[in-house]
Amino acid sequence: MSYSNQALPREFRMVGGGFGRMALPYVFLLIFFAVVMLLLGSVFGGLVGGIIAAVVGTGALVGVLYAKFNRLKQGTTVRFSEYGVELSDTLGYQIRLNWPDITRIGEVKSQMSNPTAIGAEGGLQVGAGAVRTQGIIGWGHRVLPPNAPGWMRQQLAMAPVHPHDGRPEVAIPLSGIDPNWMQGAMGQWVRMYRPDLFGGYPQYGYPPR
Repeated sequence: MSYSNQALPREFRMVGGGFGRMALPYVFLLIFFAVVMLLLGSVFGGLVGGIIAAVVGTGALVGVLYAKFNRLKQGTTVRFSEYGVELSDTLGYQIRLNWPDITRIGEVKSQMSNPTAIGAEGGLQVGAGAVRTQGIIGWGHRVLPPNAPGWMRQQLAMAPVHPHDGRPEVAIPLSGIDPNWMQGAMGQWVRMYRPDLFGGYPQYGYPPR
């Protein structure tokens, strides 16, 4: 759908669906957990007991993931304005990118849980990977909630920083909000203020000023 520039919506929330994309990085972890529960359950309840333990335990984990996804879906908002783009959620997490400071459209990796692998040392180890989406990337501002976990702070501290003013490189995962964002109103916002990001126009905002 195309809007006139004056009628463009400014606020966006996650569209329907999307749980599969979020759950994909956890597939191997869920399989690993199911196997462990099957083995433990079989010790005390035989094969049938093991199967029941695996199904119930893995189902409970999927339920936890779905509850987390629902909180994320209901609480995450992306706002566009003549100044730039801002993402925020109800937990207190916030990212802000001004239009001139966006450097590219590219892959965004969002780590939803502790990436530390679990398993036997020197043997099979599994962990949750990052959710891969597409969005806008550039030099911006980030606010973390006071209760942000240590692993998250450690990962974000390793992000590149602007060589002149120390701003971190941040990303807003627009396809996590709407997989078809380029064809919708969000894409129209970006084309209106930064058509160069789609090619064919002189680029500005990069290299860092």
